[in-house]
Amino acid sequence: MRESRNPFRLRAAENIDTNLSFLRLFGPGMLDVLVQEDLWAKPLIIRSAAGGGKTTLLRLLTPQVLLSLHENRALDETKEVFYRLASLGVVEEAGPQLLGVLLPCTRNYAVLDDLSVDSPRKDRLFFALLNARITLAALQASLELHQLSYPRDLDRIQVRAAAAPSSLASTNGIVEGTGLHSWATELESAVADAIDSLDPWDGALPSSLEPLTTLELLKPGNLLINGRPVARGTMLMLDNVQFLTGRQRTSLYRVLAELRSSVAVWLAERLEALVTDELLGSGTQLGRDYEILWIEDFWRSKRQRFEKISYNIADRRANASIDIEVGSLAPLLEASLDATDWTTRHGEVLSVVESRVRKEVSGQVRFEEWLHLDELSAGTIRERAISWRTVEILIHRERRKSQQQFDFALRADEFEEKNDSQIRAAAELFLAREFELPYYFGPSKLVSLASCNMEQFLWIAGDLFEEIVAAGLVRKPLRLTSGRQDTLLRKSSDFLWREIPRRARHSEMVSRFLDSVARFCHSMTFLPNAPYDPGVTGIAISMEDRDRLMDPKYLSKRPHHAVVAQVIADSIANNLVEPYLDYKCKGERWMVLYLNRLLCPKYWLPLQYGGFKEKTLDEIYRWLSSGFTPGRTLL
Repeated sequence: MRESRNPFRLRAAENIDTNLSFLRLFGPGMLDVLVQEDLWAKPLIIRSAAGGGKTTLLRLLTPQVLLSLHENRALDETKEVFYRLASLGVVEEAGPQLLGVLLPCTRNYAVLDDLSVDSPRKDRLFFALLNARITLAALQASLELHQLSYPRDLDRIQVRAAAAPSSLASTNGIVEGTGLHSWATELESAVADAIDSLDPWDGALPSSLEPLTTLELLKPGNLLINGRPVARGTMLMLDNVQFLTGRQRTSLYRVLAELRSSVAVWLAERLEALVTDELLGSGTQLGRDYEILWIEDFWRSKRQRFEKISYNIADRRANASIDIEVGSLAPLLEASLDATDWTTRHGEVLSVVESRVRKEVSGQVRFEEWLHLDELSAGTIRERAISWRTVEILIHRERRKSQQQFDFALRADEFEEKNDSQIRAAAELFLAREFELPYYFGPSKLVSLASCNMEQFLWIAGDLFEEIVAAGLVRKPLRLTSGRQDTLLRKSSDFLWREIPRRARHSEMVSRFLDSVARFCHSMTFLPNAPYDPGVTGIAISMEDRDRLMDPKYLSKRPHHAVVAQVIADSIANNLVEPYLDYKCKGERWMVLYLNRLLCPKYWLPLQYGGFKEKTLDEIYRWLSSGFTPGRTLL
């Protein structure tokens, strides 16, 4: 089934209308994130920036999607997903074996904290509403799993009395589904009345349960249809937990830890819900009470897998277009500058660089042998230009050495020792910037620019695919040139920079911080001797400074560092920087903050990782106050 002109624009899982369409666009590699040993035993908190794939994972486990997966398990697009979920015990040949109850935390919960009552009463209202909605969602999901109609077929459901509210009458230890539905509806209405009332709420509610004890309903064997258990396994999925207030979120996690329920509970939240300490400690675990899945962190540790998954999802999306017939995106993206179209331009580049190097070292015995290296006359014209630019960088390095006063001739084998992939990557970047050659193009760089966030990948891939579709409609070649890719991806980069004020909480300071980091990285990357080849794309603070930013006593005495903590936390929450903890360098441990890769094109920064410079908290604060001021013109 073909979906739309540009299926890459269908980024949110809830925007894909049919379950089969959702399954056809779902990349089975996304299930790689589900590797926790206690996948079903402990509450699992799934965290990511917006667009990380949280809701997609949860939707996959809902009854209607599982039924569609079982029905279409033989299709090429779905059979791997079926096999993967079968290995987790979610489905089998007989049908779905999991009752997944999905409940978004988006309606009315936060307003409860605005009521003029004390905290215990707010908690009572909050958990009463949660109990009611969990019950209603469980009843609906049970009927959907058995392909019955909600609420018409509620009389087919029974609940073991021990798991139901004590106020409900039971016959032979069984409570009817219609009675449970009425109880939950009445409880939800009572909470709504408390929200709408102009008078202070007096605390009266219909008979409800203690916080989250409705999880008892979800224990296997407690929910029945026609006298038989609804499913072999059950789980509760709470989505968009970031819409709860901080106090509600804390109470929810505390109660889950205290209950230690045997029912699997997954909670999905955006990083924006986290407080500064949680963000600066990203990647750490909560301990024995929870498992935490940081989606972007997972993919950062497995970049090759993310690349493979991205290609698979891109192919699924491209194949779903209604306007052009393509089976794969990657072959439509020109991936090199070795085509004959670039021969003339690279010949001009080679001539300029070679002439400049020869003039620079004319009459200097020290570099004479390097001017006759085999690399300078072998390979394509482009490769020769890169080799000459590499020599130029190495000449600058040699001249900066303390031994430069000794005019010993450098041998060819000394060049070979220094000539590696990193310095050649720097030379390629230097050439691209100086001669305005395309740099950001090809499938691999497209994935790198996603910064391990699937929505970001779909967004920028969608920009490229839109151009491909337009070409197809007017019968032009579908293959997108390197130059056009570079132009479009730079526009995507500019758009992300403009989006920062809308995304970040402390937008002005976050924008100044990121701009300062990017300008500083640019100044370090394009030093003539390229000391941090292929370039610098981030900064680092010591782990000791990171710990200070998480210490309330320290911050109370240094409020300017509290500002630094807030800005770094905001940048992490919005996936504008990528944090790496405990990076060992120079005998010390660092928290490295790399720029989101899509921020790099505006400042001609490379996409590789590894290049960063250490900064103190005071230096970062000065950037927040007045921005980075380079010692020379950068752009």
